[in-house]
Amino acid sequence: MFHFTRKTNGFTLIELMVVITIIGILFVGSYVPYDYYSRLSKVRISAERVHQTLENAKLLAQNGLIFSGTSKNANVGVLFEKHSNVVRMFAFIPGTRSITENENTEILNTFHLEDGVNITTFSPDNDKIFVEFSAPKGEMEIYRNMTETGANFEIGIGWKTTTNGALYKTIKIER
Repeated sequence: MFHFTRKTNGFTLIELMVVITIIGILFVGSYVPYDYYSRLSKVRISAERVHQTLENAKLLAQNGLIFSGTSKNANVGVLFEKHSNVVRMFAFIPGTRSITENENTEILNTFHLEDGVNITTFSPDNDKIFVEFSAPKGEMEIYRNMTETGANFEIGIGWKTTTNGALYKTIKIER
């Protein structure tokens, strides 16, 4: 009878398949938390950028931004629109207020929130909030839908259409 002794220097196909399966399971298990924390970070960064934009607008109004072509200090406004990921900052001559660029208004800055992040809610509910800082003191006036004024508003920023939970941040604006 012949007996063969087998010497192998490598792995069998079954051993390789088991190792690849284990690595795949570990990868899938780590992707879910990474994706969640990535979204959480995008919402947090967007909320901080909105807050910083409001602070920058106030500082521009206080420091005497001169409206181009005039010697007048410009008022500065920030426009937020519901279900949008765009925030726009305007400079305009005192006594005028417009959200379209013309001889009295110019767009200073337009920025987008992080990918997947939107302005999801306003409290009280409306379509637009316009925050105006008047020169030279930087006094704030808050307009709902460009006409009604108010003292306190909240802007909700969330992942896609999220309106609560960890993937949602609220920014309070108070006069």
